[in-house]
Amino acid sequence: FPEMAELYRRAKQGQWDSDVDIDWSTDVDPVNPEVPLLPRSFLDFDGLRRAGIRLNEKEQTEVTFSVAAWMLSQFLHGEQGALFAAAQVTEAVQFFDGKLYGATQVMDEGRHVEVYNRYLDEKLNRLYSINDNLFVIIDSLMTDSRWDMKFLGMQIMVEGLALGAFGVMYQQTKEPLLKSILRRVIQDEARHVHYGVLALREHFLNNLSERERRER
Repeated sequence: FPEMAELYRRAKQGQWDSDVDIDWSTDVDPVNPEVPLLPRSFLDFDGLRRAGIRLNEKEQTEVTFSVAAWMLSQFLHGEQGALFAAAQVTEAVQFFDGKLYGATQVMDEGRHVEVYNRYLDEKLNRLYSINDNLFVIIDSLMTDSRWDMKFLGMQIMVEGLALGAFGVMYQQTKEPLLKSILRRVIQDEARHVHYGVLALREHFLNNLSERERRER
């Protein structure tokens, strides 16, 4: 599977060490307007005002901080689900190059859990519980016995949406440590989605009936 072997080669070269490649000494003040986690314009405070909810400048800053921390908390929970799914799929995938690449993704997902958890704990001192909808999706994927359904859900749907969400926050944030973390995570996630496309394309074309393809 030459394409998968090439992806494995790129994944090996793209590994990074969060203790070495991330400057955790960076001071983070989540309510500093000069280096905001998210700009105030990210939220529609004018719309809230028209709805009768009036927030002063300090309250707007706090709400924006809370939204950023909530988003990062969902990133963390999603990465935890991706870690479990990647481990299961690596065991179940039926071609050797896929197992080799899957091993690198398990490492990637573990590193993502580490950096998001560390950032939330050490820099923001705030963590929100998993969103109900995200929980339902991850739980249903984890309990499905079919490896390709886990793959379709996590690698294409959840990872694809995560890649978009990470990209939005990367573009919007002015906080340098968060930007550095997101840049590296995004590079990993792009490989993960590509892995899903390659593996499922091969599987869907050669191993599934027309009825099974329609279901997926």
